[in-house]
Amino acid sequence: MASFPLVSTSMLLPLVGSFVLLFTRESWAKWVASLFSALVFLIALFSLTLFNFSEAHRVQFEEVYPLVPELGLKLHLGFDGLSYVMYLLTALVSLSAILWSTRDHQINHREKEYYIWLLLTETFLVGVFASFDLMVFYVFYELTLVPMFFVIGIWGYKLRLYSAYKFFIYIFVSSLFLLLGIVSLAVFHFKSFGHYSFNYFDLLKNNYSLEFEIFMFVLFLIAFAVKTPIVPFHTWLPDAHGEAPTAGSVLLAAILLKMGSYALLRFNIGLFPEASLFLMPIMVLWGILTIVFASWFTISQNNVKRFVAYSSVSHMGFVVTSMFLFNAEGLRASITEMFAHGLTSSALFMMAGFIYNRLHSFNMQALRGSIKFMPVFAVLVVITGFSSMGLPGGSSFWGKFLTIVGAREYTVALAFLVIVGAFFSALYVLYLLKTLYLDTREESRLVHYVDIRGFKLLSFLLMVVPMFFVGFLPFLFFSLYDPYIQNLLQELANRVMER
Repeated sequence: MASFPLVSTSMLLPLVGSFVLLFTRESWAKWVASLFSALVFLIALFSLTLFNFSEAHRVQFEEVYPLVPELGLKLHLGFDGLSYVMYLLTALVSLSAILWSTRDHQINHREKEYYIWLLLTETFLVGVFASFDLMVFYVFYELTLVPMFFVIGIWGYKLRLYSAYKFFIYIFVSSLFLLLGIVSLAVFHFKSFGHYSFNYFDLLKNNYSLEFEIFMFVLFLIAFAVKTPIVPFHTWLPDAHGEAPTAGSVLLAAILLKMGSYALLRFNIGLFPEASLFLMPIMVLWGILTIVFASWFTISQNNVKRFVAYSSVSHMGFVVTSMFLFNAEGLRASITEMFAHGLTSSALFMMAGFIYNRLHSFNMQALRGSIKFMPVFAVLVVITGFSSMGLPGGSSFWGKFLTIVGAREYTVALAFLVIVGAFFSALYVLYLLKTLYLDTREESRLVHYVDIRGFKLLSFLLMVVPMFFVGFLPFLFFSLYDPYIQNLLQELANRVMER
């Protein structure tokens, strides 16, 4: 099995599925898409038996294919501990999003096209997390825009075209700064070693001045701060989420946002350690302010989808804050929160979509007391809400708890600021649960409600069950990337000492 091309197979299966859909009946489209996405998920599960957890700091399942030898451009694919976690999340959420779409009222036309775009999104996302060549990473990073542009623009709600264009323009324009940074690094490598290279491990050998590192850090940060997003670069997100179909919102929140935070950790911190340490106080404070401001924005929303969208910004503030603490607890909290938020945000958007299919409204006041007439759905939502809040046993608990521990290693004041952010993030979840469960509504108007079942229930469970694994068995989850964290901290320390 060592020679099995696991990564490229995971990328090609959804691509093959999209071509098969071209020659498939409209009525079969959802089953074909579900089959190919399920195959990727099964491969991801099988890969757990092959992944060497003790060597998670090394690239595994490695594949290298030359593309442009003159420029040193290669399709260098593989997974280390960090990218492997994102791969597992991509396979899980993509399957859940496709299964949810099979009974979504919004997906009632041009179904073949819809499922083609979802499968292409899965291919590109696996490519993003598997690429160790920065130029190839950039290509996949940009390609994810295309299917989501059409998913929002065709199957979205009332303001779908405006939101699709805004989403595309924000990400595309900010990514041009990333392209400039990648080319600058390759040219620097050419001047230092006499040949071009876009390979991540080759670029680690470059010896930059602090000023150049800061300049490169800022170029990369512009792209990734918009994608993550961090306040005030977040304004595209509520519009995109608010108008996207449920599966589109799930993919956006659970995976596409993680492209930004993943890249911050992989490239900003990995390639520019001195600049990262120099800018550490700014980034930590920026993350905390993002948590607080996004929490205020969240609780002021009347639209439940925009409510969940702003809550995603708040969670990503925790990811950025913990990431730039530069200790083992902080980095562990950052990666854990990335995965945990992928689960909780997906489930919350499914909640919003499910209620919309019953009430045909996203208005918070229209939702008052609605959920208590659907007991199974109510239980799943309250588990998701408390998990998102950071209640012990929930998937987000360890992200928030370890962020506080990592901040306390510096000062009590910094830990207190993180606790304040956690308090505000808990407020909006309580407000949501209070609206859904405790507010009153005439029961006679809700007797036609049908509890969650079938593919909707399966999709929701695919998000809820892993929350318990992360919450109650964190040591199993940490083993995926702890060697990567230790190796990263050691490399950062060595490189800073050498310079």
